[in-house]
Amino acid sequence: MVVLSKFAENLLALMQEHNLNAPALGKILNIDRSNITRYLRGERLPNYHLFIAIIEYFNVSADVLLGRIDFCETQAFQPVKPFGDILGNLLKESKVTQTQLQKALHFSSATTYTWLTNQRIPSITHLDELADYLDVTVDYLLGRIS
Repeated sequence: MVVLSKFAENLLALMQEHNLNAPALGKILNIDRSNITRYLRGERLPNYHLFIAIIEYFNVSADVLLGRIDFCETQAFQPVKPFGDILGNLLKESKVTQTQLQKALHFSSATTYTWLTNQRIPSITHLDELADYLDVTVDYLLGRIS
């Protein structure tokens, strides 16, 4: 999976830039260093909340960290907004129905419903898929940029 390997590569680069090792970053993020090690090995992606904590700590674009783009000029990101609100507005603006989204990306109606009502949040992989399908950045999906 490209996102997984790019995330691992970019997280390692950020850690090196900030002179951080896995135990130090784990302490900052309040997680066990073994989780950081798994991310760096490309074994798994963090959950949504931890991903947000990482991009906010390093003040980096979500799209850069995921390897979707190489560079982002924005340095002042807005706070992350409720995902369902952003997704709902984006679907309206794009004139994409929930059904079209579900069929195109093979999501269940329960999944999209819980996202749109802010009962659940997507995985990082789903964020990447949604951004591709809706032709926006992950930072836009998170409400960090307009």
